[in-house]
Amino acid sequence: MITNGLHANGNRLPADVGKGDVVCFGLLTHCLLLKVDELPEHNGGAPILDSMESLGDDAAIAASILTSWNVPTRLITSPTGDDSRGERVREHLDAWGVNVQQDIKDGWPTPFEVSIIDPDGGRTYFQRRDPASMAELRPPDSSQLKGAGLLYVDWYDGPSVVHAVRDAVSQDVPVYLNLESQYDGESWITDMIGEATICQVSLDIPEASGDPTDIARTLINRGVEMAVVTMGADGCVVARGEEAYLVRPPQVDVVDGNGAGAACSAGVMYGLWAGWSLEEIGRFAAAYAGLKCSMTGIAEVPVSDVQKTAASVEAQPLQL
Repeated sequence: MITNGLHANGNRLPADVGKGDVVCFGLLTHCLLLKVDELPEHNGGAPILDSMESLGDDAAIAASILTSWNVPTRLITSPTGDDSRGERVREHLDAWGVNVQQDIKDGWPTPFEVSIIDPDGGRTYFQRRDPASMAELRPPDSSQLKGAGLLYVDWYDGPSVVHAVRDAVSQDVPVYLNLESQYDGESWITDMIGEATICQVSLDIPEASGDPTDIARTLINRGVEMAVVTMGADGCVVARGEEAYLVRPPQVDVVDGNGAGAACSAGVMYGLWAGWSLEEIGRFAAAYAGLKCSMTGIAEVPVSDVQKTAASVEAQPLQL
């Protein structure tokens, strides 16, 4: 039973997301996904088995997913250029029905990424995120945050994220901060941890390391209300207060791991919006991230199908 943002046991949710729109803030990037049987040797080549155009940044991916699940969502983002990549990005946003005020800049090269998907579903990526493009990502103003229930941001979008987080906090808007591997990185990044309501850390990328339970405990001790630590094929840890769970992903044939972190974030935000318990949120997020990895590109899976998978995943209580 959920009443006014409270669970029956009296524990308040990390964010009353259902009271306002989810605002996703981040750069717009065109992504070309290429699937190969094996990565080539230096100065060699490999056949392309499949290709797909998609989005390359987590905020826009999360906004697309949440919109498909009928969560009131707004995307605040950078301009796209009047080039073919910008056209593809705008077509994607239109097709998914994303609520975004899209500016088109004449003569502007849309940021882009090429991701190579290997047989294990991993990715090797190349991207162009030049300083001029980053400078076009302007923090949302007070009117754009008015009525928001949650602000989602990615650490890699630079100084604009710091301003966006501070503005959200000043308006009592909870913040979902995707830290990836930067939970002990540069001070300008880690300083945001103290401002965030929810922090997500990724341990399935090369530069990341550490014990997921210890990381979750450290984030909670630093004032974060909810911590999410993703571990790829090993699942995720979700924690709030002294409550925590290790959630194993569903067994799937992995095809494409690109965007799995954004899928997990979207699953967590959906659970918060729906008013679920921490265990339910962890199950749903792990289930959707796993299902996403079984599909190329952004996975359009109905909530009911994700819930069916979530019911079968293992959720082990942890001691923080």
